[in-house]
Amino acid sequence: MKTPRIAKSIAVLAAGSLLLSACAGATESPVPEERDDDETSAEGEDETAAADSDEEILIGGSIFTLQYAWFLGAQEGMENWAEDNPDANIRFQFEDSNQDIQRNIENLENLASAGADGIVVFPTDSKAIIPTMVNLHNTQDIQFVVGDYPQQPDNPEDAIWETFVGHDMVALGESSGQIAVDHLLEQGIEDPTLLFITVPSSGEVTEQRLEGFRSVVEAEFPDANIIVEGDTGAGDRNSSHTLMENVLQREASIDVVSGHNDATVLGAYNAAVGAGRDGDMGFIGIGGEKEVFQHIQDGNEAWIGEVVQDPVVLGYTAMEALWLAMNGESLPEQYDLPAPEGITPANIDEHDWQNWTWLG
Repeated sequence: MKTPRIAKSIAVLAAGSLLLSACAGATESPVPEERDDDETSAEGEDETAAADSDEEILIGGSIFTLQYAWFLGAQEGMENWAEDNPDANIRFQFEDSNQDIQRNIENLENLASAGADGIVVFPTDSKAIIPTMVNLHNTQDIQFVVGDYPQQPDNPEDAIWETFVGHDMVALGESSGQIAVDHLLEQGIEDPTLLFITVPSSGEVTEQRLEGFRSVVEAEFPDANIIVEGDTGAGDRNSSHTLMENVLQREASIDVVSGHNDATVLGAYNAAVGAGRDGDMGFIGIGGEKEVFQHIQDGNEAWIGEVVQDPVVLGYTAMEALWLAMNGESLPEQYDLPAPEGITPANIDEHDWQNWTWLG
C-alpha cells in the first residue's frame, strides 16, 4: 500500500454497517515563546499550504465494457461510495476494456502508470489479466478487488486480489429457469422446447447461467428439449437476430427463449417478430434494459420475464472492499450480494424501474 497518501485520509464507511477511521497521529512542533505578527502570518500560510497540498487518492476502475448500461451502474456505485465518504479524498479514473482482453491488460498498466493506489477490475475473462495484476501488485504495491467475473489462477499464490465481489451467475440462470417453468405450467405445456442463447466469448459466466437455467427446467420437466445455441458473433442484437433466423428455419416449435443477456434475447425476439412467430413463444431477458421492462409494462404477452441484479450495489460494495483493504483490513475471499430478482407481468408494478438510472 502506498501509505504516505492513504494515511492522509479518513474513511467513514456507511454500507454494511462498517465504520473505519484511519487517523494518523500528529506531533506538534515546539511553539516559540515570542512571535511577531509576520512570523504568525507566515506560519498560518505554511499551514494552509500544507492542507492544500494533500493529494487526492487515485482509484482505477477497469470496466468490462461501457457499451452495456449495466456496467455504467457499477461505475455509478463506485462514485456513490466516494460521495458518501468525502474524507477519503478519492479521484477516479475509469477505463473501458470494450470486452477485449488486450485492452483490459493495457488499461491496468495505464492506471498503474497514472499512479493508482488501488484498482477495481471487472475482467474480460477468468485468467488473462492475472499475470498483469501479479506484476503490478508485486512491483508497485497496487491493491486489487475483482468484480463480477471471478478469476481462476493456475497457481494459488497468484490470487493477489483482496476479494471478489460478484453476483451468483448460476442463480441468474436459475431465476430465468423458474420464470420459464411457471409459464409452462400455467400454459399447460407438458413436453416443452426451450432455447437458451449463450455467448461463448463470456466463457464460464455464460455456461453458469445456462447451468442454472437447465437445472431448474429439467427438475420440473425432465424430458424438456433445451436447445443451446452459441452466439459466436458480437453477442449483440444483430448477431443474435441472425442466429435466431437460422434457428426458426429448422425448429417448428419453441415455447420459451432465454439467453446470456438482454441483447441476445432482444435480437431473438426481433427475429421472431420478423417471422411472425413472436406469439408462439415467451421471452425472458437477463441483465436489465429499458426496452425489456417496457415490453413487460405494456403488456406485451411475448415477454414473460426479466432477471436483474443491481450493479450499483456491486460497484459500491467493490469500492468499499478496496478501501478497507487499502487501510489494512482483512477481507473475506468473496463478498455476498443480493440474489437476482425475477420481474414478471405479475410483479412489475412493485418496482420503480423507470428511475433506475443504470438501465440501458
